[in-house]
Amino acid sequence: MNSLEHFFWHDYLNHSWDDRALPIMILDDVLIINFNTFFDRDYSLSGVDQLLYKVHQLGVGKRFIFMFEDGINPKLSGSVEIVRSLIKLFNLNKDTGLIFTRDDLGIDDVYVIKENSILMWINVLYPTIKDVPIHPAPFTKKFAVWFHRGTFYRLQIARLLKTEFENDSFISFQERGMLHDYRYARYFEDDIAWANANTPIVYDQLFPNRVYSHDMIVGAGRKPYDQYFMEIVVETDCVSNTWITEKTVKNLYIGKPFIAMSGPHSLSQLHALGFKTFGDWIDESYDTVENNYLRFEIIKQEIRRIGSLSYNQTNEMFLQMRPVLEHNRQRYMELNSHG
Repeated sequence: MNSLEHFFWHDYLNHSWDDRALPIMILDDVLIINFNTFFDRDYSLSGVDQLLYKVHQLGVGKRFIFMFEDGINPKLSGSVEIVRSLIKLFNLNKDTGLIFTRDDLGIDDVYVIKENSILMWINVLYPTIKDVPIHPAPFTKKFAVWFHRGTFYRLQIARLLKTEFENDSFISFQERGMLHDYRYARYFEDDIAWANANTPIVYDQLFPNRVYSHDMIVGAGRKPYDQYFMEIVVETDCVSNTWITEKTVKNLYIGKPFIAMSGPHSLSQLHALGFKTFGDWIDESYDTVENNYLRFEIIKQEIRRIGSLSYNQTNEMFLQMRPVLEHNRQRYMELNSHG
């Protein structure tokens, strides 16, 4: 019998993403729980009672794989406690249990494969962006935002640019309205009303069925990389810093300065891999602020400061940043397995 690690890499991952899109999947003697399929982007899990009932029924005598992919936050969602309970119930060990994750879960009873999301996206994106150069100044726009899911963070940035810097920005906000939990609607009444009246904000087109390819998300055929100075990124996870995605990572290769609303210390994750960011020109103190509200306010303040600069000033700033941008592109290629 092959080891569980061998099974994971050579059997399970050979199945397509669509085939793996099940909460519970049984292959041979292995039961796989894919937390991605019942994780809601508001950091909660759906149907946990049903999951546990079926796993308790089907799990006897099985080896287990616990999958955490695509932005799942295992700690805030309560997933870690589910895994702990199943390890205990089925007496799993390093031969019979495996976790695939990007977070340090503090579980050492079973075999753990920990993947760095930045390195993953570096390799996934390269075939799509490999021919995009670092476009030189001058630029005709200061900002760009490319928002698909309409979270309140993204809505507030899109609203800021639309109301204060519309002529200086490329804005894409695909959502109709603002995603929110109805129980918190009273706290976001103004944003919800503005979103209902002003969204979607269409840069080029609305995508049917909200389905996106890598080319639609990062490809130069759609996005005018040669025309704007910097990108304002709002990451999928604004609470933790272990799921840094294509939204941020592509800019390391194509040579775009960026401000990123993500979990605290996200820029530090980039620095740890040898990338440089833009603290000589942009107030990046936001990255050290643990308070989400205050971090977001610092980011909005910095957007307003940069928006008040002349195009001569932002173009000159870009020229000064060029060595950092070139360094990041080179570092990207050093970490890219396609290179």
